[in-house]
Amino acid sequence: MVFGLYDVIERTWLRQMDPHILSAIHLARGLVGSVVAAVIVGWLVMRASPSLLVRAPSEDEWVRGARLDEADRIANYARWFILMRWVTVVVAVVLVFITVKITGLLSEAAWWPLIATIGALATLNILYMTLLRRDRPPSWLMPMQVYLDLVLLTMLLHFSGGIENPISLLVLFHVIIGGVVLRRPQSFHVATAAIALFGLMAALEWSGRVDHYTLLIFPHFKDAEGLHHAAFQPMYVVSRIGLQAVVLLLTAYFVTTLTERLRYDERQLEGLARLALTERRLLERSLETTATALRVVDREIRCLWVNQQWIRWFGEAGPGEVPRDYGGLSTNECLAGKVLQDGQARIIELTAPTTQLNMKTAGGTAKTFRLTAAPLPDREGNITQVVEMAQDITDQKHAQAQMLRAGKLAAVGELAGQVAHEVNNPIAIISAKTRLLLSDPAQTIPEKVRHELEKVVVLSDRVAKIAQGLLSYCRPSVARRTRMDLRDPIRRALALVMQPAATRGIEIRDDLPSQPLQVNANPDEMEQVFLNLLLNALDAMLHGGRLTVTASNTAGTLPDGRPCLSASVTDNGVGIETEVCERVFEPFFTTKDPGKGTGLGLSICQGLIRSHGGEIDVTSQPGKGTRMTIRLPLVGSHNVSEANHE
Repeated sequence: MVFGLYDVIERTWLRQMDPHILSAIHLARGLVGSVVAAVIVGWLVMRASPSLLVRAPSEDEWVRGARLDEADRIANYARWFILMRWVTVVVAVVLVFITVKITGLLSEAAWWPLIATIGALATLNILYMTLLRRDRPPSWLMPMQVYLDLVLLTMLLHFSGGIENPISLLVLFHVIIGGVVLRRPQSFHVATAAIALFGLMAALEWSGRVDHYTLLIFPHFKDAEGLHHAAFQPMYVVSRIGLQAVVLLLTAYFVTTLTERLRYDERQLEGLARLALTERRLLERSLETTATALRVVDREIRCLWVNQQWIRWFGEAGPGEVPRDYGGLSTNECLAGKVLQDGQARIIELTAPTTQLNMKTAGGTAKTFRLTAAPLPDREGNITQVVEMAQDITDQKHAQAQMLRAGKLAAVGELAGQVAHEVNNPIAIISAKTRLLLSDPAQTIPEKVRHELEKVVVLSDRVAKIAQGLLSYCRPSVARRTRMDLRDPIRRALALVMQPAATRGIEIRDDLPSQPLQVNANPDEMEQVFLNLLLNALDAMLHGGRLTVTASNTAGTLPDGRPCLSASVTDNGVGIETEVCERVFEPFFTTKDPGKGTGLGLSICQGLIRSHGGEIDVTSQPGKGTRMTIRLPLVGSHNVSEANHE
């Protein structure tokens, strides 16, 4: 019906018009038809395809470093081209089948050339897919696709009506795409190539060098000479080529101008994003170094931002979620809520067992945090957010406790000196008078009284040794030191505890080496140290057990680098709790029942060992036993104490 109406108009009106006017009408109609077809086809293709431009990465992707380099961008564009080319192949096959086999708008002679051209397009698409599978696709892949597509599109235009085909302006898409994905000079090269191919096709058809395939959708004149084609009209051909050139060049200019501006803005934004990311990472590293945890919450107490230190300590889930109260720790109040109410900053301290935190504490079972909450006002001064900062002040608390203990130790030292002077004189008199009574043969002393006087001598000597031990703890020992075998004082101490150990059902194992343990030390002080350790071990084994004494000449080095030997007293008694292990060497600290211990034994041992340039430490597991280890410098390891006392 449409074509019948067109024939009537052609016979009654169009044949009477001037050929130049008729050519201009055909030109305008072709331009409008091409633009309409380009818009419709372009809209359909773009609607069914992914975004041509690469999506800008989100903030999280920037933080994770998920950014595309130039090769990735080219690969994305190439994939888009491949997808669109398959769409084009399908659409072209359908259109060719309709125009040739159904409507007859094209002659049968155009069928196989068109099918061959579409097949070449599909074959090239397979080649592009193969090249794209490489790790880094070649840089010439994109320009090659654009130029070869222009050649094939020109061939399709030639076999489907030439410049009379309304979709000839679809070449605009290649120029637009070239302006987006290629550089400015390359974009103008694409536009120039499109103009040259279009002009070459039009010139060859106009000159008769190649056949012109008639597309009946375009109006033609019929007279006695036959069918007249606009493709053979010089004015139409020249104007059509000129219009195509102007449109393509202007399109290339505007597209490349906009694209360059967008690329410039993108580079600026990327630069700002990199700077912001660098500053953010610097801030986070600084906070990590200072062991500071931060989070920001809004008026609904939802977490807006949190750093990794906070997550490690309190197990926060992340931004956008309602946070738990400081990893489940009880604060009796919501600091952020209070700050939002009155706008006043608040500071509290939290002490948390490590079992409630995402970490383990070396040398302790609890962590102490100073939590600060402060308002974050907006530009108008309204408080809409709260920043919370947590700092680990466990070491500060320990330092404060150590300072308090240091003060106590200073007082103990002063007291020990006074006690030593006050106690030594009366004890010396008591001991001397008692010995005098025992040594006078002229006096007849009953055996029972003599026995009790001997106890007085022993106990007075013990009190004198305790006083001397206090002095040894407060200042370096002044007792003379000689080269000795450490096994001798150890075995003398073992001999003293053999009987009480057997009474309690405790097995004593002497695993001392056969080689001498040569040290520069005072024998009496070493005997006092090991006797104290052995007695403590016996007290820890309430229901029998095994006590083992070991030693080695190859114990490594002391903290100052001197080689040392080691001697250990190990029991399988009740053991010591972790928090108690930190305090066993404190003066007057004891876990024994009242009246059964003074808390000075291990502190005196530590003082004596330190005065010899060594060290003593304890390792224990509750319910499994305790090991006390002494390390002393080997003979030949020079130190200040040896130089002063030898």
